[in-house]
Amino acid sequence: MAVGQLLSARRQFLAFAAVGTAGFLVDAGIVQGLTTSGVNAIAAQLAAFAVAVCVTWLGNRSWTFGQRTRRHSVAQEWVLYVSANTLGWLVNNGVYIALVLTVPLMVHQPVWAVAAGSLVGLFFNYTAARRVVFR
Repeated sequence: MAVGQLLSARRQFLAFAAVGTAGFLVDAGIVQGLTTSGVNAIAAQLAAFAVAVCVTWLGNRSWTFGQRTRRHSVAQEWVLYVSANTLGWLVNNGVYIALVLTVPLMVHQPVWAVAAGSLVGLFFNYTAARRVVFR
């Protein structure tokens, strides 16, 4: 890979992570607001995920992968993106659950399992977005 391509890939990954951070803040803010208002935590997370995934799709579509040629209609792209992020969420939580169930340290310090799941989910979602959604 040429230096220019490497820098471009690095910028793209950092942009993806920044958009993901914005999505996390939207997600967490909605969950906090809804649960404070008495909404069940599961229902709050479902609503928050629906909004956050749209926010990150728009951010990644326009900023992270904006220069890529579109191969799908907007609706198809959105469905692919939501599907990929749902799978990423499953990967993230699968790693978390596996670590908590098998590594004694993770039972007492679950924040490390959250971090590990988040990192794996980030790389999974980036790869899926780059290779499937915004190719």
